[in-house]
Amino acid sequence: MSPSETPRRVDRSDGMDRRVFCASALATGMAVACGGGGGGTPAPAPAPPAPSPGLLTTTDTKAALLALPDGTTRDYRNQGNVFLIKDATGIYAMTTVCTHMGCTVGVPVGTQITCPCHGSQYTLGGGNTLGPATQPLVHFAVTEATPGGFLVVNTAQTVAASARLT
Repeated sequence: MSPSETPRRVDRSDGMDRRVFCASALATGMAVACGGGGGGTPAPAPAPPAPSPGLLTTTDTKAALLALPDGTTRDYRNQGNVFLIKDATGIYAMTTVCTHMGCTVGVPVGTQITCPCHGSQYTLGGGNTLGPATQPLVHFAVTEATPGGFLVVNTAQTVAASARLT
C-alpha cells in the first residue's frame, strides 16, 4: 500500500468482527476439547427406573413354574424390574435393582447374579457375596391372580428372603 492510499474500512454484512470471530472459535475449540472428543470406556447404561409400587401380572402360572427345574428364572426386568424364580421350596420374586447404586443386575448365570456397573455379586436368593453392594436384593410378595391363574408380583409389598409361594 502506498503512502497516498488510505486504508478502507470493510463493512461486513454479518456484523461479526474479528474479535467476536476469534472469541467464538476459541470457545468452540475449548468445548470440543473438554467434552466432545470421545474415547475412553463408556459408562454403563443407567438402570431402568425402579418399578412403581403396585402389581405386576406375569405370564407364568404357579403350576407351570413349580413343574420346572430348581433355579429356573423368569426375567421381568423390562416390565417391572423383577425376577421370578423357582427353587426347591417354591416361587419367589426379587428386584433386579442393585442395592449399591441402582443399576439393573444381569440375568443369573448358574447361581450367581452380577451387577454390570460396579461388579457387585449376589446369590440366586439375592444375598450379596461381593461388594461394593452391602445389602441383599429386595424380595416381593407373589400370589396368584386367581386360583390357577397368572402369578402377580406386588412390588409395594416387601417380604423376607425366605418367603415362597408353594
